[in-house]
Amino acid sequence: MIETLRDGAYALLLWGMPRVNVLSADSVRAFAEALESALTDSAVKGLVIGSQNKEFIAGADIETIQRLMETENSQSIFEASWQIQSVFLRLETGGKPVVAAINGAALGGGYELALACHHRIAVDDPRIEIGLPETSIGLMPGGGGTQRLPRKIGLMGSLELVLEGRRLRPQEALQSNLIEEVVPSQDALMERALAWLQAHPRASNPWHQPDFQLSGPRVQSEMGRNIFAAAIARLRERSYGHYPGLVHALSAIYEGLQVPFLQGLQIESLYFAKTLMTPTARAMLKTLFIERQRLLHLPHRPKSISPAPFQKVAILGAGMMGRAIAYVTASAGYETWVKDTDEKALSYAQRFAQDLTEKAVRRRRLSAAEADSIQKRLHYTLRYEDLSGADLVIEAVFESRPIKTQVYHEVRPYLSEKGILASNTSTLPITGLAEAAGMPERFIGLHFFSPAERMPLLEIILGKATNEETLAWSLDFAKQIGKVPIVVRDSRGFFTSRVFGTYVREGLRMLQEGIPPALIENLGRQAGMPVGPLALADEVSISLMYSILRQTEADLGLSLADDPVSEIGALFVEKLGRSGRKAGKGFYEYPEGGKKYLWPELSTFFPTRQVDPQAYEDLKDRFLYVQVAEAFRTYQEGVLLEKADGDVGSILGWGFAPFTGGVFHFVEWTGLERFRQRMEYLAHRYGERFYIPNL
Repeated sequence: MIETLRDGAYALLLWGMPRVNVLSADSVRAFAEALESALTDSAVKGLVIGSQNKEFIAGADIETIQRLMETENSQSIFEASWQIQSVFLRLETGGKPVVAAINGAALGGGYELALACHHRIAVDDPRIEIGLPETSIGLMPGGGGTQRLPRKIGLMGSLELVLEGRRLRPQEALQSNLIEEVVPSQDALMERALAWLQAHPRASNPWHQPDFQLSGPRVQSEMGRNIFAAAIARLRERSYGHYPGLVHALSAIYEGLQVPFLQGLQIESLYFAKTLMTPTARAMLKTLFIERQRLLHLPHRPKSISPAPFQKVAILGAGMMGRAIAYVTASAGYETWVKDTDEKALSYAQRFAQDLTEKAVRRRRLSAAEADSIQKRLHYTLRYEDLSGADLVIEAVFESRPIKTQVYHEVRPYLSEKGILASNTSTLPITGLAEAAGMPERFIGLHFFSPAERMPLLEIILGKATNEETLAWSLDFAKQIGKVPIVVRDSRGFFTSRVFGTYVREGLRMLQEGIPPALIENLGRQAGMPVGPLALADEVSISLMYSILRQTEADLGLSLADDPVSEIGALFVEKLGRSGRKAGKGFYEYPEGGKKYLWPELSTFFPTRQVDPQAYEDLKDRFLYVQVAEAFRTYQEGVLLEKADGDVGSILGWGFAPFTGGVFHFVEWTGLERFRQRMEYLAHRYGERFYIPNL
């Protein structure tokens, strides 16, 4: 687990856990023993902490987090944090210089260990991430991060990094002073670490010196007070008080920097325990850490199927989604062909990929050679013949069944012998598309989320006849391109579009009810959603929503006039020509080079009324409870394989209130009895869309 090697007078403590280097009770104990042995050996003059795996240390392991979440005793959580704090404290005060040789990811507790060292060197690889991302999953640093980082880089930088949970690439980390050096290769890493030890035989961390002063403003200076006041205001603006881990991390920094360092570490461990006892931290950790990791191991993949043989991937359609999917696919190493009938669209797609790679190179997230390789793997064509031998074809054309059917028949002759045809449709049932394509066993839905180059979720939709090989290979593809896959059964709108669409529709209903548009948007965000429902409607495209509604009416042979998209879509698309952000106008105006703002004429078409502030809670709850109700319906109809999949999908796919743990965990977070009472009230007052059968 921890191998100790000797290089002359220096000990190399190398982490080499079976799967991935993580902080667990066993690994911390093994490291503490190896550390103590090296520190007490008079022949050892210095230490290098390194790794035999591809990562340095990736933070705490799942089993440790689960065990801590199961305890109702905050003292036990404090002791677990303090055990790590004690080991790291022993490392930095053991009287011998220690270098962290960072060859891969150093996140959370991994970077906190590096902070306790006296010098940090990283390989200049843009794939390496360094930082303290704990607040992004509802937690806070518990291994000294809130105390060492501000003492190392000052208040301003540390507050931003801790509260935003930012992950930096090595060059960014160097510029921000999170590390001291970068080296060009793995080979140079150990050599440079040993050279530093030779040159600094009596190194120590400055915050242990009696005359230590914080660089930059102190907490109780005028500027320091202003910094914390601004940080509190920004937290409130971003989180609306939903994330106690952020407040506790801020408090640990504020209080810990005003006392001796050892006492500051104790304050951090106390706040860490307090954070982990909150329903929010437990909800977010369960969904965004434990369940997300489970999905990355492909639990729904048929075990008997051999790995996917994909080499050549084709994308049909060079529009906004198609070009982004192509970029993701080429970035993952596949030879990728983009087919469209419009040469201008192909030119835009090529420019899109160039812009992304150039930006990544500027930010040192890609090397120039890697960017060039991505560009060379991307091919653009007007001819189906160039797609010959494609192992996977992903259709990303307009949401029209006739158009999709046409391109399926046109591309089928060019698939490889075992090639798979997939659709990126967000709503049209996969079974019908598969039958229209004439290859139902090898047809599947691969629903990406916009912007596809950044959004982590991939919704995989099974048609009634989709075979196991197609599912297994689609899951392999998801893993290769770095997406978190959820598998759902076929239905109109599947899981994600069907559920998140209720949020947008609830906002449209409020508009029809006379609720002021600005209030709708603000309350949507206050409820915990990332953007207001009207802004989201513009992003999705009002015209697309309206087109899907009309297609649904045609498919089902009925009128959906009570759907707010019917009235508002007809008005905005057919009469006003305001189809959304892509057109530059929808519910918002999008001035070129300026900031978007709500269209002032909305009140002409939707007169507003005065809203009693006491009704705000009802409005906020409507946004969340309507999504939860629809999520339960999809599960009860057999669309979702597991509720936990829906929790991960709801947060990663459309940003459902992360602090609740997702649409299903929302019930546990709220409390079953309180949830039931609230849902019954909303159903009685606002309609059956809030009713959940058999809860």
